[in-house]
This record gives sequence, structure tokens and C-alpha cells, in this order.
Amino acid sequence: MKTLAIILGLTAGTAMAADFDMGGQTLSIGAVSDTNYTTGVEDWEWELTPYASVTAMGVALSVETDIDMLKLDEDDIFTGVDLELNYIVPNTNVNLYTEVSSDKDFDFGDVTMGATIKF
Repeated sequence: MKTLAIILGLTAGTAMAADFDMGGQTLSIGAVSDTNYTTGVEDWEWELTPYASVTAMGVALSVETDIDMLKLDEDDIFTGVDLELNYIVPNTNVNLYTEVSSDKDFDFGDVTMGATIKF
């Protein structure tokens, strides 16, 4: 029962975050912890995602990585980084974005570019 209480205390959410304003730019650092259980296959997962981002003149650049907290003693702790660049077009609901991910050797994959519209 004590183990279940500890696990339930690790529910998804921001573990710690901080925003710093520096000369009109915003630097954000933090981490998101996601703990879940899948029935049927009876599998526990605990993923920690540390991140950092900087926003300047409407452009946001962010970097993050996923760490499997239940496999810390194995070789595949670091699996690569995800980079994302966002630009919200002023006075519109349009967000232009670019995304690219790397593996643990920093070999980058395909680049995704697109736009989202909120309405």
C-alpha cells in the first residue's frame, strides 16, 4: 500500500519550472514527470522530460529529452533531443513551427515544418 501511495504521488505534472526575464527575452527551464500504468500488459512507466526554452521577439526555441526513470541502470538512458522552433504570427491565431529530433549520437532525423490555426 505504501508503494502505491508513492507511485500515485508521482502523477503527471511539472516537477519544477522557472521563467527568467532577461532584456525582453524569456528563458524557461524545468521538467515534466509522467507516471502511468497500462492494464492488460501490466506495465508501469515513469518518464522524466527536462526542458529549456528561450523566447525572443515572438520566436520560441525549445529543447527537451525523455529519460526513462525505471531504466536508469541500463545503457539507453539518453535517447536524444527534440528541438522545436515556434513563431506566432502577430494579430492572428497562426503558429508556424519547425521540429527535428536526434538520436543519442546526435544524428538528426527529418525536419517537420507546418502551421497550426486556432479558431
